[in-house]
Amino acid sequence: MRVDLTFENKEHDLPLSPLTWPRGPRSQFSLGNEHGLYALFLRNGAKLNGIAPADGGLIYIGLAANRQGLKGRCHFNASTRNHSPRKSLAVLLMDELTLEPVLVVKPNARNTWGLTPSSEQQLTAWMHKNLEISIFPCRSPEPLETDLIGRFAPPLNLAKCKQTAGHRRISAARSAVLAKLEAAGSPAVPVKPNSQPPAAGSAVSQGAKPPVATGRRHVNLDTAEAIAAHFDLNPKSYRQRLREGISWYQKPQLWTFSVGSPEWKDMIAIAERMAGRSL
Repeated sequence: MRVDLTFENKEHDLPLSPLTWPRGPRSQFSLGNEHGLYALFLRNGAKLNGIAPADGGLIYIGLAANRQGLKGRCHFNASTRNHSPRKSLAVLLMDELTLEPVLVVKPNARNTWGLTPSSEQQLTAWMHKNLEISIFPCRSPEPLETDLIGRFAPPLNLAKCKQTAGHRRISAARSAVLAKLEAAGSPAVPVKPNSQPPAAGSAVSQGAKPPVATGRRHVNLDTAEAIAAHFDLNPKSYRQRLREGISWYQKPQLWTFSVGSPEWKDMIAIAERMAGRSL
């Protein structure tokens, strides 16, 4: 049975609550490039390592506002290094699924981490078995997402809502994985802008020794894209928050300023509020 999405592209056909949107397994949705909101839920009977979901099993609310739209989001069959909810799921399931993290070196931002190809497959299989999604296509999802996250405070949303002990636990666990990989001089995956993670069977995935990451300061965080990557934020959501929260904003705005300038400090302050952590 396929989920009916005939209401797509209609702005407010459904109440603004993910509990009332069409919901089901990911396999029941045929998603396209439309913009919108989506939510991840634990299926009935599924558990997640001591994390208490919000109403109805809700664990995450996100938006799709780029060219790929909803089809490119929802985090099933995606790379953990680029998807915040997958990264949070990974730290909660690390021992249960015996997941193997790998260091990812970013050229103009802070290093991050992802999973080996086999671990990506394990996490994806767990998600298909234990999670459901709900979908709300709409043309302007950013302000709606902010409102809903603030109201429901799902445990995997690590910004835009009051952070509970559960939120802080996930954030600390994610940071600890990165710190451990960097301290160990772990073999790293060097990532170029817009590159894809290495395929299974590649030299990196088979254990070859690519460059080891080195500590990076914030001297290269002079653009909105670099700042968003450093704080693990959705770039479009971050730029939207800049437009809403900065008094000197003028259209068009390139969001590129020298490190340490007053404008840069304003941009960093907003990123810190969104991420719930400081530079």
